Amino acid sequence: MQDLNATDVQANTTQELTRALIRQVQSTESPIERAMEIVGDKYSVQIIDILTQFEPKRFVELEDQITGISPRTLSARLKHLERFGLISRLQFATIPPRVEYRLTDQGRALSSMLKELKAWANQYFPHTPVQ
Repeated sequence: MQDLNATDVQANTTQELTRALIRQVQSTESPIERAMEIVGDKYSVQIIDILTQFEPKRFVELEDQITGISPRTLSARLKHLERFGLISRLQFATIPPRVEYRLTDQGRALSSMLKELKAWANQYFPHTPVQ
């Protein structure tokens, strides 16, 4: 019989929840709905776009670049994107702890779509500074 400590139990529970979440998304028939489940919230695309341009990034650097995001929301979005394999989190054994975020190949695959999305927005809804 194998002894499991609290960390092992938590890791197993997290992995089970991640698999269930992925199965739930995969059960959605529409590819657009599946994509929106993963990156369709207010901040996920911004995080991916920043990492496309400037990886790796630390938590505080991402927080500084995303207007209006709270630390709690940023943390939740990063965990969500990591759970779906779009970003990776690398923690360094330093004091204080240092964590960097990078895109995975799966996350990088979104870069051409983001480029097209930005071109579309600039063409039809160009930025007009408030005066």
